[in-house]
Formats: sequence, structure tokens, C-alpha cells
Amino acid sequence: MFISVMNKMILPALFCFWCFSACRQSVSRHTIRTAESSKEDGKASPGQEGIKDLDTSMVSLKTATAVALTDVISQVWKFEDADKPHWNEIFWDSVTDKRQYPELALFPDHSVTANARCVLQIGQWRLNKDTRELGLLFRGGGKTTYLIRDIALKQLSLVWNKTNGPATIKLSAEALVYKRPLDDPYYPANNQWRIKPAASETHEQIRQRVKGCVHFYSLFFLDNHLRQETDISFIGLPSCFVWYNGGIGMQAKLELDKKWIDCFYNSDQAYTGYEMVSSLLGQHVLKWPEHPASWVEQTGEVLGQLAGKL
Repeated sequence: MFISVMNKMILPALFCFWCFSACRQSVSRHTIRTAESSKEDGKASPGQEGIKDLDTSMVSLKTATAVALTDVISQVWKFEDADKPHWNEIFWDSVTDKRQYPELALFPDHSVTANARCVLQIGQWRLNKDTRELGLLFRGGGKTTYLIRDIALKQLSLVWNKTNGPATIKLSAEALVYKRPLDDPYYPANNQWRIKPAASETHEQIRQRVKGCVHFYSLFFLDNHLRQETDISFIGLPSCFVWYNGGIGMQAKLELDKKWIDCFYNSDQAYTGYEMVSSLLGQHVLKWPEHPASWVEQTGEVLGQLAGKL
């Protein structure tokens, strides 16, 4: 990850800043100065010259003196709010008559996973620093273009030009990123199992699809553990599991999640995948950690074992 660190004394002429009316932090075309990393006299706080490692896999953007704009954008952004005329269109599923939770997971290699909890889309993102346009191009030809109105480490305001007028959207992030994007559950490669195949699959292909599902949930639980989440939300994510505090079960076959079935070519192949997981769990070959830091971490580790045995 490219980190731009400011010198203790900065000549204003060296940097050209964006002037966003509602942004509370100075934003340049290439870097964002962080409030947490500097004192009033402009000197960096001791020990805050770079991004802080939280553990072996995640880092915090908050402790850097300045962070490249593309690195700030490369986070998992949750849609928090929208202007009143567009709120229902963005946050409400008129088909199921339920609240939906859109997200943008943007990564340093310019890959994107959009709406993992709604209608999953995978593709590429591009940023035009001059026009402040964030463009998303999805597989299959779909595309979306946003205008960046304001940006900070944990806040992003976008304008989305729609047929019924521009929509203003507010998003939030945690300023926590992975050293290896492949460790992020929302990285596109970790969501390939959710892409419905165009043709019937072999037994081995079904096994690989199920393995991808289990691997995703292993990363998902470990991600929640690292972020110290106490209230884990599974809303919108396809699953064949039932989660317990310190245990993993399977949904009843007749009540299997339709979204999970739709990840397969047809229901018969979904049930084949279901049996692969169910039979392996029934063999009791998984070793549960004796002294886990939390049941969330414990579940993530056990699911990692399960994926390895598939």
C-alpha cells in the first residue's frame, strides 16, 4: 500500500488541495491529511509516522500522517443514508418489501464487490482525480458512475446522477484494511461461489463452489472478530448454516435458504452441495479450540478447518 508521509514543515505550494465544501479534513489530489495524526503546530505525533498494524493481517489508516487518496477509497463502504427522494429506491427492495443494505467493497487492485448483501456485482473501479468521478464497471456490462462530493477516512459522500435527478448518498467505513486483500471476505475471488453457473456443474465443480462458501464464512467470522464486532449481521448473505454460540448446524433441507440454492445451477446441485457439508459435519472431524478468545474467532477457525477438508 502506498503511504504518503508529510514532512514536519510543509510548504503550501507543494500540494494542491481539493476544496470540498462539506469536508472537515484537507484533501489533496493524491493524499488525505488525517486529523488523528497531527497536532495543532503541524508536527506529527510520536510513533504515528506510518499506518499502525492491528495484528498480522489488518492495519489502521487512522494513525498515518497522510494517506494516498486511492488507499482511503480502497475500503468496505456501507451506505448509511440518502436524500429523501431517493431513499426508498436505494434502501428498500420493492420486490421482497424488505430493507436492503447496499455496500461498496473497493480494493487497491481496482477490483470491486458491490452490494454483497443485496444483488451481488463484481467488477472494476476507476477514479478520475480531476473530475472526482468514481466509475464502476461490472461483469456483464453494467456500470455506475458517482461524483465524490466529500471524503475522509471514515466518511464518503457521493452524488449519483439518476434519471429522476441526482441522489446524494452518505457512506461510512472503519479505516481498517487488510494487508492482503485476499484475506477480506468481500474480495471478488472470495465471492465467486455466489455467481450462478450458466451450465450444469460436475461433482468436483460443486465441491469447489461449496468450499468457496465455507471459506467465505471463515473469513467473514474472522473479519468480525478483528473488527471487534459484537452484533454480527448475516442479512442478505446466502447460507446453508445455522449459527450457534460455539457451534455450527445445518438448515433443514426443506427450509434451505433460497438465495443459497440460487448460487447453484439448480436445486438438485444445491442439495448435492448441501450433503457434502452436512456429511462432513456429521463425521465430527473438526477440532474446536479449547480456549478461544471469542466464539466468533472460534467459529472462523473451525470453518477454516472445514474448508480444508472439502
